[in-house]
Amino acid sequence: MIASADWMREFARQADADLKAWEKYEQHPEALAAECHKMLFLQMACEKTCKAHLIQAGADPEALQKSHGYTAKQLPIVIRQQIVFAKKSIKGMEWVVRHVKLLAEEIDVLHPAVDRDGHRPDNCEYPWPAGETLRSPLDWTFQPSGLCTAKAGRTFLKLLRAAIDRILE
Repeated sequence: MIASADWMREFARQADADLKAWEKYEQHPEALAAECHKMLFLQMACEKTCKAHLIQAGADPEALQKSHGYTAKQLPIVIRQQIVFAKKSIKGMEWVVRHVKLLAEEIDVLHPAVDRDGHRPDNCEYPWPAGETLRSPLDWTFQPSGLCTAKAGRTFLKLLRAAIDRILE
């Protein structure tokens, strides 16, 4: 049987690679094929970070592989813990925590399996029907893009990077 610590580390390593791809797109936007690809890397990095965090807290790694809806609930917890770990005041960082809750919900629905009971079919991987037309991620503007460029969004990205690095230590 594979140890939980191994699962945690491998989820964190993959989250690290996904976030590095996001960071490269941030540094070199001319290399970006489409915004949906950048969002895909952010979604995957956040989901895997949340799963690594859950495994670290004692969750069954195999059970976590059967679902994708972890980011909205777990990402704010991961970020709050990183704020505490960095010895910053939660009260002083509440503006970031509030922003992360909104951002985490938007990141969660980037995955096609998380469509909020059909209310949010938009996703960063596959086309989806919208009435009589078909929408493509290639032509869609994703909420997290704007949310990540706000001051709290940039702080969130730094905290996410620090949380991944801390798990990998």
